[in-house]
Amino acid sequence: MISESDILNCFQHLVEDKTDSLVLVGSGDDAAVIKSQKANLVHSLDISKIHTHFPNNALPEDIAYRSVAVALSDLAAMGATPSFITVGLTSNKKDINWYKKFTQGIQSVMNEYQIKLVGGDVTFGEINVCVNVFGYINENILIRSNAKPGDNIYITGQLGRGRKGLMDWSNGKKSSFVQHYFCPKINFDKSKYISELASSCIDISDGLLKDLGSICKLSKVGAKIFYEDIPITNDIDDLSYGDDYELCFTCPKIYKEKFNKKDFFLIGEITQGKNIELIKDNISVDLKKNGWDSFE
Repeated sequence: MISESDILNCFQHLVEDKTDSLVLVGSGDDAAVIKSQKANLVHSLDISKIHTHFPNNALPEDIAYRSVAVALSDLAAMGATPSFITVGLTSNKKDINWYKKFTQGIQSVMNEYQIKLVGGDVTFGEINVCVNVFGYINENILIRSNAKPGDNIYITGQLGRGRKGLMDWSNGKKSSFVQHYFCPKINFDKSKYISELASSCIDISDGLLKDLGSICKLSKVGAKIFYEDIPITNDIDDLSYGDDYELCFTCPKIYKEKFNKKDFFLIGEITQGKNIELIKDNISVDLKKNGWDSFE
């Protein structure tokens, strides 16, 4: 069975040109950074598909909000400020009210993050949403490949809320977790603060284990994390589920006092080697599931 990473690797040779001085950060991070005169342009693209990224009975306004918000999360992971978006919609709905409610969701997320819609497209077919997000950044670009052995590992919030929200939705239960699943809040204020001090960063969209693994792979390091220090909602599977859209970042130990706040959770440290070690009750846990993959 092929994985998402297998398919992405097929495209890798197309984006490995290191000679273009305008491309400050290319493929492999949460977003690309393009050099410009006043501020660097940051761009990312995200595709959300029915049955895969949202349930088939989801409300159109929730589909719209969620699709844009999860795309914006990539900008937060880079330390960028969001500016504008384009939205491509494929839908087989024939009721104009469905589209009006969809645009209400777009309007809500635009108002929330003070961004503009500058274009898009619509075509007929099974529902999926393609969102291009653009932002700007001056300095302090957050990337995945700069973690160093000895760095502390932090996350910005509780894991498992998205998973619990989808479970509640599936069971017909209304809860704050359902709201979090469909309308995740992307904290650009935390992102900006982190960007001043962090050595690497990634958003937790595919599960902590997989996303931290991306930092380790690109930085050529390992990690040791402690289960008891990780704020979770349900159980150990929260570490590999995803849909949290918190940030996972690393930072030199000299800045530890800067993150002694309730909104930052110290969960471990970067190590020599290549593997992630999870410690639970002082015992190393066998990590059977790495993270979420849309092709599995």
